[in-house]
Amino acid sequence: MIKDWIDRITLPRDELGNFSVCPFAKSAEYKIIETTGADIDPPPWDFELIIYQLHSSYTEEEVISIASKYNKIYPEMVFLPDPKDRYTEINGVQTNNGEYNIILCQRRDNLKKARSKLLNTSYYSFWNQAYLDEIISQ
Repeated sequence: MIKDWIDRITLPRDELGNFSVCPFAKSAEYKIIETTGADIDPPPWDFELIIYQLHSSYTEEEVISIASKYNKIYPEMVFLPDPKDRYTEINGVQTNNGEYNIILCQRRDNLKKARSKLLNTSYYSFWNQAYLDEIISQ
């Protein structure tokens, strides 16, 4: 379940200097929406995070393409793809959910504020540069 993944990424980890994979996920209000990907339309914003769950048959490339499409349509939002078959990690700690094709959607301004809070900590020192560049560039 996606909720199990959220629980996993909110646990503080020794490998990450007692940070969790996503330090703000535990307190975030979120909604999970099942979608084909063709009908993504962020509702009036009353959640910190929307998790769009796509068909399991989509390839990694298709999930990334859908997220890219919506990043162009809604520049005030950030759509981060998490294809089920793409393993990602920070300092050996798995970050992807590994079971579902999902796209995380957040308001760009809120995400930038959260990221700026982490810049004054050691959090990003655990990331490999390529993955950090990929995530921060969104």
